[in-house]
Amino acid sequence: MRFLVRTLLPALAALGLTTAAAAAGWETIESLPGRKPETVTVKQKRRIYFRLTPPTPLTVSVTGPARLRVISRAILSGRPDEVAAYQIVALEGGRALLTTRHETSAARSARATGVAALGKGRTMLIQVPDGTHAIQLQLTGTPAVLVRLQRAGPEGAPQAWVSLTPIQATRSVSVIEGEKSIAYFSLMPGKPVVLRVVGPSTLDCLTRLDYDATMTGTQAYRLRIVERGRTLRTVDFRTSKSGGATYAELKDRVPSRYDRFSLPVGHGLHEIEVHLVKPASGSAEIHARIPQPSVGNTE
Repeated sequence: MRFLVRTLLPALAALGLTTAAAAAGWETIESLPGRKPETVTVKQKRRIYFRLTPPTPLTVSVTGPARLRVISRAILSGRPDEVAAYQIVALEGGRALLTTRHETSAARSARATGVAALGKGRTMLIQVPDGTHAIQLQLTGTPAVLVRLQRAGPEGAPQAWVSLTPIQATRSVSVIEGEKSIAYFSLMPGKPVVLRVVGPSTLDCLTRLDYDATMTGTQAYRLRIVERGRTLRTVDFRTSKSGGATYAELKDRVPSRYDRFSLPVGHGLHEIEVHLVKPASGSAEIHARIPQPSVGNTE
């Protein structure tokens, strides 16, 4: 049985947020009332910035708990060996929340229309508590900087995932646990599950051994992860029967507790095979996922 890759991309968020609504992903703020965005090209990628000068502070509304990331680039004259030093203060209601001092030279990979040169990116990170907050950014020390504004959930917020459907698998089964039903795909000796992943990303896999009527206590199983004939990793697990999970389609099998492994995936398109090596007979199940994609979450 062959399957198409299923990637669930979210709709564009409102209010100028152009990334996925993932709790742990960075959302780029691309519109501010009364302010004109400016495009900066960073390593041939277009990014939205806003101009900040000493006479014209920027105010951004953020609902917490959240983090506000401010990436700043000083506007330079283009003179050789030029260095700019500046300070950005984040305030709310006139009270200083955070002050950062930066020093920068020209960046080779950043360009903006009408600007001779831009400084290297400098970052400040503001922790935003519960409620809606109007945060004002004030600049001193240099005539102007461009700032990129990004919002994310609080540190430690749950990761949002996108499930992957293999391009090759022998069968699919549903694991029922409580009120949740999750699709897994079967691993059998000589019959791997094949996943197609576009990197850079992280392939995160939940696996379960199938217990039949003859299997009791702790059992061991081994998986091999392969790409183009090259073994990327071998993982060994020791597991036992799940106390609350069942298979909807496999009445003569009981799932083990889930095990988990993660694999970093580099740039480009990858076809990754997951093989069941041990036991020599029987089967296991795998649920593969990647972090929720988001647009513009990197500089």
